[in-house]
Amino acid sequence: MKYKRVRPPFICLIVLMILCSIWLPVACSSTSTEETAEPTSPSPPGGDDALPPSAATTTRSTTIATTTTVPITTSPPPQADRSAAHIYESNPKLTPVNYDSPALLPPSKDMGMEYIDRITFICDSPTYWMWPLELFSDGKESKQIWTGPEGTMTLAYQSSYHILDPYDKKQRPIRDVVALHPPDILIIALGINGISFMDETYFTSEYKDLVIDIQEISPDTIIIFQSIYPITRRYKHYGSITNAMITEGNSWILAMAEELGCSYLDTISVLLNDEGMAKDELMLNDGLHPNRDGLTIILDYIRTHAYVERES
Repeated sequence: MKYKRVRPPFICLIVLMILCSIWLPVACSSTSTEETAEPTSPSPPGGDDALPPSAATTTRSTTIATTTTVPITTSPPPQADRSAAHIYESNPKLTPVNYDSPALLPPSKDMGMEYIDRITFICDSPTYWMWPLELFSDGKESKQIWTGPEGTMTLAYQSSYHILDPYDKKQRPIRDVVALHPPDILIIALGINGISFMDETYFTSEYKDLVIDIQEISPDTIIIFQSIYPITRRYKHYGSITNAMITEGNSWILAMAEELGCSYLDTISVLLNDEGMAKDELMLNDGLHPNRDGLTIILDYIRTHAYVERES
């Protein structure tokens, strides 16, 4: 049997067709990749932020979004007013103020009489005299002093005591007056009447009982505790009440402010002299009650150590 001889040109043509079928798809794929792929180059230090604005937006047809982190700067918390610290250091019988307490109101800008006008005081006689001395904007028409009809009250009797409602001059329980006239800002300035016979447990129990009830009756009221004022040796009962006892009581009040989420005013600090006594020139002759100058300084302290809402 004879085979027909295939001519060489025909064989070459077949080989060429096979090679083309393999090479052309690869070549097309490479060309397509080269056309669509974007050339890359090292970014300058700092990324696009290091380029001029125009270059950052025109260098490439496709840009990659970058996120610039802006540091959040927060101002440091206000520092406590330690102006009286040296008095406590020089008089170890006094209980020093806990200047690290978060309840202690730090210095603020002077909030003026507009701030004082927002305040109601539940108080005993040393603070009561702000009203007859007409230290408030409304003078004797002011409704800002809440205390007994005789111008004072005792912490120990707060649960049953009737104060004089300044709006109609009727005597009512403290809690009823709060419900009728919810205060904007309420300063509790109590304690001198009782510090001589109330121990810490008794004192704090009565104080917290009053405050917790007020918080429930008027939850929007801002409650501030105020330190008990110091006395001088001229006070007729000096000895049964001393500034050592008063500063210890103030430490109880500050601790309660922390516990109950209230603020504390260290007003005693502006009345103390270097011997740890009340300054004579700021007190009445009885040695117990601040005079007009003393009460004015206290109001100035309240204005410049104001309660300020802070961002959480």
